[in-house]
Amino acid sequence: MTADTSRRTLWALLFGNLVIGTGVLLPAGLLSVIMADIGVTAARAGLLMTVGGLVVGFGAPVLAGMTSRVDRRLLLVAALALYVVGHVAAALTTNLTLLLVFRALTVAGAAIFTPQAAATAALIVPAGQRAGAIAFIFIGWSLASVIGIPLGSLLGDAIGWQSTYLLMAMLSALVALAVWLVLPGGLRIQALNLASWLGVLTNLRLLVVLAVTMFSMSGQFTLFTYVSPILSMTYGLDGNGIALVFLVVGIAGVLGNTIASRAATGFGLERSILLALCSVAAGLALIWAGWGTLWAFVAGGCLWGLGGFAANSLQQSRLVALAPALASATVALNTSAVYLGQSLGSASGAALIADGAGPEMPLAGAAFAGAAMLLSVLAARMGRVSP
Repeated sequence: MTADTSRRTLWALLFGNLVIGTGVLLPAGLLSVIMADIGVTAARAGLLMTVGGLVVGFGAPVLAGMTSRVDRRLLLVAALALYVVGHVAAALTTNLTLLLVFRALTVAGAAIFTPQAAATAALIVPAGQRAGAIAFIFIGWSLASVIGIPLGSLLGDAIGWQSTYLLMAMLSALVALAVWLVLPGGLRIQALNLASWLGVLTNLRLLVVLAVTMFSMSGQFTLFTYVSPILSMTYGLDGNGIALVFLVVGIAGVLGNTIASRAATGFGLERSILLALCSVAAGLALIWAGWGTLWAFVAGGCLWGLGGFAANSLQQSRLVALAPALASATVALNTSAVYLGQSLGSASGAALIADGAGPEMPLAGAAFAGAAMLLSVLAARMGRVSP
């Protein structure tokens, strides 16, 4: 594969992750609008994030095993097609139960696309460039926070969440076409078998690294899922103000992921991950300490954003570097850890917000992030994994 083809492929995967990330995070940006339209509490509307996380968390390894022999272009386009169908179906109902069912269908596309895009990126670049390539395509997730979620929040306030979902379906279709046209055919990963899964599940260091991902995401989604109603109820912001906060935090996320993509090789993955997790914990702690003060929320959100998406992309790279032969299994399981962490965090936030939003939410998030930091240090001190 030529350098130009590899570059176009990486850009296509980046934009695919932009769409996937926007779809995963979109309910958080629209939560206030959905709550008002279908008449449910924040805790019940938050089930859209919790249920989606559970489905993908448990489904990603199964889907990875079922699709390991499928051509990467066909598989990634099919994942985006699920996004089209799921968002159209969700836009046609206001019943929460049906919304949860369609949410599960939609995020199944994310369960496929995110890990397989990372595995595909590792196929098309030399071994020494894999960490940077994976971090690069995860800039799409950061762009989802800086473009997709603020824009979705604005559109939800202006035209309603259902019309926003329809626009999301149209964008997914366009990106699916782009991926089909740009991604070379015939790309296949090493088929997953029982030995691959056992190789991961019996290796303590890999399991600890996966736990780092889960606790990091739990810390973030304890608060992130409910940012929209928190900013509305506690800080008195309208739809435009909420979108602006999402934008500022998202810019920090893009900056953090861009720095991560360049620093991963020279500075070292494990030190980069620890710094990213420190940034997440410090940001959530600042929000807790300054609860009720908007500048503290925004400043803390920037610290949180700076480390949050960077930590996730670096974790993917860390797993690939630790055990290249098991990359397909570890990246799939890391996706599970991401979504299980999202689900755990959303459920924790729901329990805390049931009696009203309070500073205990960011404090709980900081505690989860602190646990992730300790586990990351532990993983760094453990023995190396055989390739």
